[in-house]
Amino acid sequence: MKRTELVIMEVMLALFVFGIDKEGEVMIKGKNISKNFASRKIFWLLVIAVILLLVGIHFRTKSSSDISVKDAEKQIEENLRAAGVSEYEKIDLQAYEKQAGVDLSKYVSYRFFYTSDDLKIEAFLSAPIDLLGKKKSPCLIYNHGGNRSYGALKNVETTYYAYQFHTICVASNYRGCGKSEGTDAFGGDDVHDVIHLLDLCEKLDSVDTKNINMLGVSRGGMMTYETLREDQRIHKAVVVAGVADCTMNYEEREDMRSLLTELIGGTPEQLPEEYSRRSAVEWADEINTPLLIFHTTGDDKVSIKQADKLVKRLKKYQKDYEYVTFESNIHGDLRKTDVEKIRKSLETGT
Repeated sequence: MKRTELVIMEVMLALFVFGIDKEGEVMIKGKNISKNFASRKIFWLLVIAVILLLVGIHFRTKSSSDISVKDAEKQIEENLRAAGVSEYEKIDLQAYEKQAGVDLSKYVSYRFFYTSDDLKIEAFLSAPIDLLGKKKSPCLIYNHGGNRSYGALKNVETTYYAYQFHTICVASNYRGCGKSEGTDAFGGDDVHDVIHLLDLCEKLDSVDTKNINMLGVSRGGMMTYETLREDQRIHKAVVVAGVADCTMNYEEREDMRSLLTELIGGTPEQLPEEYSRRSAVEWADEINTPLLIFHTTGDDKVSIKQADKLVKRLKKYQKDYEYVTFESNIHGDLRKTDVEKIRKSLETGT
């Protein structure tokens, strides 16, 4: 709603509360109170005062959340520097805006590097500018799927989720992925990269530290579960087609056995503790964050059996979760209703 329309509504509300009937008598909600005023001048002064008060409150509230793109960029850059980030660059969203067919003129996006376990980790931040300024807003940490260069973030993923869910969104390429230093550990010490990104989010002025959420897809679901096990700061978490049983994943994905053996350091028989560390089904009792889980019935990349197994254990331990399944053979598939469900879940502050 435009500012002028809001002002008109406020004036109409004032005139509804303090009105005059057809005979010119002073009214309050239909009751004649003319005789209670020493002078109608007092009445009109009161009406004017109420209108000015309403308009003043409106413009003061509105102006406190108004921020230009230039000011938003300045704020983000100052925040990044204050958080110890010295290497960052603004992302030009014009090409993505044209490709996606949406208006991104009120969004800002950055690529930057932060430190995790002495490694330089590549990350991205995107936000609608109306969530910046002096106000505190929700933040979403996105954990991507894939491994090494496959599935590594480009310049658009955080902008996509910032637009879809109207939230500040940050994400990192775990060590060994994209331009990040180090070696991909597929759910090993690279979980520290997610936790250190969470540390950085808490240093951003516009982030509501009590409303930092997490979204993980595929391998990113495994990273999300592991983060929830180690850190209690996440408000809510959403997992889509997430790996919940790494041993089952090894057994079901013959095409990934050599890769998993290389990334993890051995087979499930050789390193059962490492596969257990990456399997939320083994420690579901340690997850205390509300969960929203999506999985398609025909997913051939990450079997729905993994999600079913985890949900049974979450139920056993009386955890706070919701499980959504539907028929599809697309890995990581979501329907429009699912996207809206995630949006509403993230918007709810409780």
